[in-house]
Amino acid sequence: MMNNNEKFDLNCFKFPDASYSPVYIWVWNDICTREIIDEQLAEMQRLGIRAFYILPEPKEFRPDSMPTSLSPEYLSEEYFELCAYAIDKGTALGMNCWIYDEGGWPSGGACGRVVKDHPEYSAGGNYPDLLNKKATEYFIETTHENYVSATRNFSAVFTDEPKAPSNPFSKELADKYEEIYGESFLPYLPLIENEEMPTKENIHILHRWYDLCSRTFCESYLLPCKKWANKNGFAFTGHLDKDHSPDGCMNGGGNFNLMRALRCFDIPGIDVIWRQIYPESKVDIKDDMNAYNGFYPRYASSAAAQNGTKCAMSEIFGVAGPGLTYDMMRYTVGFQAVRGINIFNLFNFPLGRKGQLLAQELPIFTENQLYYRYLGQFNRYTERLSYVSSVGERVYETALYYPVSDFQGRLNAEKVANEFDSVGRKLEDMSVDFDIVDDDVIQTAEINDNGCMRIGRAEYKHIIIPEGAFVPEATQAVLNKFVCCGGKVTCDISEAKPVIQTNCAGLRAMHRKTENADIYILFNESEEFTDYRINLPSSKGYLLDLMSGDLQHLQAENGVLYVSLVTGESAVVLLTDEEYNAEKIKDYKSKLDISDNFTFRKTTELVLGENGFENINYSEKAVMTNLGNWSCEVGSAYSGSCIYETTFTLPNEMIGKEGEISLGEVHFSACVYLNKSCLGTVLMPSYRLKIPSGLLNKDNELKIVVTNTSANRYLNTDYFDKWSIKELSPYFEPELDYAKDSVSGGLYGPVVLYTE
Repeated sequence: MMNNNEKFDLNCFKFPDASYSPVYIWVWNDICTREIIDEQLAEMQRLGIRAFYILPEPKEFRPDSMPTSLSPEYLSEEYFELCAYAIDKGTALGMNCWIYDEGGWPSGGACGRVVKDHPEYSAGGNYPDLLNKKATEYFIETTHENYVSATRNFSAVFTDEPKAPSNPFSKELADKYEEIYGESFLPYLPLIENEEMPTKENIHILHRWYDLCSRTFCESYLLPCKKWANKNGFAFTGHLDKDHSPDGCMNGGGNFNLMRALRCFDIPGIDVIWRQIYPESKVDIKDDMNAYNGFYPRYASSAAAQNGTKCAMSEIFGVAGPGLTYDMMRYTVGFQAVRGINIFNLFNFPLGRKGQLLAQELPIFTENQLYYRYLGQFNRYTERLSYVSSVGERVYETALYYPVSDFQGRLNAEKVANEFDSVGRKLEDMSVDFDIVDDDVIQTAEINDNGCMRIGRAEYKHIIIPEGAFVPEATQAVLNKFVCCGGKVTCDISEAKPVIQTNCAGLRAMHRKTENADIYILFNESEEFTDYRINLPSSKGYLLDLMSGDLQHLQAENGVLYVSLVTGESAVVLLTDEEYNAEKIKDYKSKLDISDNFTFRKTTELVLGENGFENINYSEKAVMTNLGNWSCEVGSAYSGSCIYETTFTLPNEMIGKEGEISLGEVHFSACVYLNKSCLGTVLMPSYRLKIPSGLLNKDNELKIVVTNTSANRYLNTDYFDKWSIKELSPYFEPELDYAKDSVSGGLYGPVVLYTE
């Protein structure tokens, strides 16, 4: 996996290796051949995709709600041969390859094969009881062993949302309970069946029972999967279900203690396939799948630190819709990176690209979607972000107590969950970096005489307990010792230590210390462009440009840095005594607005045809236009690229000077040509590009190729009318609702030229 660097390396930042690359999900949902594999691996290369795993969606996965046409048959000898061919060829191309352990999801059942062959393992229907270790052993034999027999050219095994029964009971569990606690559980069955409400007198029974279920889930499923992966030289990764909700471990997550479960992974992860992370100002209705935000990426990053590792991952964008922009992609990865996530798993690069398959899991990252042809630039941005958010060690001292006993006991679950969530959000607003700790961590941590609690890579000096949380006696005893040694345990967050001091709200920050530098990752989570005044411990260092890999000399006086960030933008500050070649931040004082007199013409349109996505090229005469939404020129259904052109004359003092062009507002990407030289492509605000010295003449030609998303096409087509909503998938309608946020296109401006 990632290089475990303790020292900042400029070359690694500029050119991260494939271990830092976003891992794309290659959905096998149609007829597969070696020729198709060759073609699509070549396409990945052109799109700058350097890592993938294959997610098979067999015909039997969701035949009544999301039908697919995978061939050859899942788990057949021919299937494993093609997987091996794809992985081996990907590895030969320098790609980082994982395997996905299931046919569809949730993991654990081999798409019904485990229960089909062993009905006694069923938890109901065709999904096995993952509290039964024998079911896991057969699952591994059926899937993992066949993959490794075909090829060993992968680095990790991904498991997706495995879960135990929500109200588990078996003779084996009851016998374990009686062995541990010396009494039968049978009189308390009505408690787990919700036929009786818990009371203060019997709530300890639920604590005991669900703690046993949690340990059994880990011992019967997660740890055997990890043991198999590690024995074969692979990392074990993935995520659980309902992990964005504080009490989701008990309400649909099927793991009973999320933090304990996540520490069973080599690379613990979270799930952001909807729009759980999204700017709140851009949504009308906020719910747990739409701009939920909060701090839940910290579950995975905390588990990684407590395990003694650095890597935490996130599965993202699975059903975010066809209008997903690079701006929103940047927001999502930046939001998580500043909270410790540093491996990003992007959904979906599909095998099948015709018919109803184009409606099932959106967005679709393919090159015949014009907007995503620039995916390589975003991938390089994300790789650099992954590098800086994993190098060295995080510097922080605060932890928030995870009140799992309250979630298990149900008596005060909702109230305590809300308090836990509220405290965490307040810590975020204070720019405090923190972990989440549970009873296992506290009870097994090393307590130092200097008031420090240590476990793995994590060191805590301040534990915050949510008001009203139940703390078991064994945990309270360790916390008392921690306090006696100088540690701090409070319900009060006012003394929590922020990463940095700043003048404005909305800034999130992480501090990482390496052998040769201090790194500060800053993220603007506010709803507007903000000028921040940030107090740093030093003025000597650099700003790192995540998009280009360039360095700029840090312009800070007496440790005060002024930085302007748009919503969702990250800035990376490197404080070091080492000397690097870097630019000085230029103050461009000459300014010329060139927003008038643009011509406009269509160039390439995205349509849905017999063969799926198709591109239509145009050679039309340009017409004069006003900047803004281009729908008045091309209609509301247009998805594709259009060209804006103008000429302008410069005053003498600007000719030949180095400078910068600002495009203002763009919907949603733009490739810019000045005097027939390509300045580059901009994908997201602030839509600015450098102009090298010597390029500006007295008279100049400017061409801007603007490309929007496929949202307009999806919202204005009858292509999908021939299929029922069951065939198009339960995701399709919400994905179209999401697309309405991106129903436009065009150069809005103002277009302004700046020079020295």
